[in-house]
Amino acid sequence: MKLKILAAAILLLSLINFSRVEASKPEAEGLEFLMYNENGVMAFAVIAAHENYLLHPVLARNQIQGRSTVLQISKNFDDIAAINASYFMPSGSLIGVTKIDGEIVGRDDYYRSAIGIAEDGSTVFGRVRYEGKIILNGAEYEIDEVNWARTENSMILYNRYWGASTGTNDYGVEVLVSDGVIQEIFWGSGNTAIPSGSYVISAHGEAQNFFADAQVGDAITIEQKILSDDADFSEIPNVIGAGPRLVKDGKVYVTAAEEKFPNDIRRGRAPRSAVGVTVYGDYIFAVVDGRQAHSRGCTLEEWANILVKHFGAYNAINLDGGGSTELTVRDSLVNKPSDGRERQIASALVILPK
Repeated sequence: MKLKILAAAILLLSLINFSRVEASKPEAEGLEFLMYNENGVMAFAVIAAHENYLLHPVLARNQIQGRSTVLQISKNFDDIAAINASYFMPSGSLIGVTKIDGEIVGRDDYYRSAIGIAEDGSTVFGRVRYEGKIILNGAEYEIDEVNWARTENSMILYNRYWGASTGTNDYGVEVLVSDGVIQEIFWGSGNTAIPSGSYVISAHGEAQNFFADAQVGDAITIEQKILSDDADFSEIPNVIGAGPRLVKDGKVYVTAAEEKFPNDIRRGRAPRSAVGVTVYGDYIFAVVDGRQAHSRGCTLEEWANILVKHFGAYNAINLDGGGSTELTVRDSLVNKPSDGRERQIASALVILPK
């Protein structure tokens, strides 16, 4: 059966009051589609064999600034499935440590859960934190944000994923860096262009004093790390940070309190999204509808139980939820967003054929 037919069938099934999990397994393609409907909760999952498919994070418009719906994002890729990913600001800036193709594109002030995707497609799960600093002439300064609107007394690092230029005002200093060397210094001049392969360091207020004696041609080091006490993320090229953790080693393991999530995420029933893997390493995208007549949504603990008992999750983390929750299969929307329409989001995860 073709994928588009399967997706359409799932949409049709979502109108019927099923009381068991529905499954379809096109074995030749290494895909499985599941639907769960019990006790006023409707959820969907796509499971893709890791031997046949790749998991990869993407930005809404191939840059931080600006947002798109999951369907719009999906149409830019030859993907099998797509799901919303990180928490985000209205501008598109990501809330959560995020790394794409070896480049850190977003960070977080909290120590929260992430999934890392290695070059060979294997995954790691753990709580991660960002550590970044600028080293110049023997002195160091902490990076406050990555790809974020510059604020008072801050040191911001911009890379090619931010956009064509920094978009800053003229009240600070901006330093263009290529190949570990300062190429230009712009005092009192903002909105610096970001050439491919280069960085722009933008400093305001007290932070700009760090560059008081800097000269064009000076060697400069930008040191960034993703640290974790649970797993080794140091050489992982792709990371999506969101959280909390939902499943660990095949058991429900909800860490919302430890990760300091606010009550609107921690408590109550809501639409939710998750990414996980089976015990065999196959990829799981899962969503549960909520705040609607056909589905009331889940608490985090309920969601974790569904992932383990019905979708076969061995490890999983929560993704952004609420009105952002959206799962697509071959350019077809599977679930029903609680806003009554698709929400524009900042990042997604896609399953691609190898």
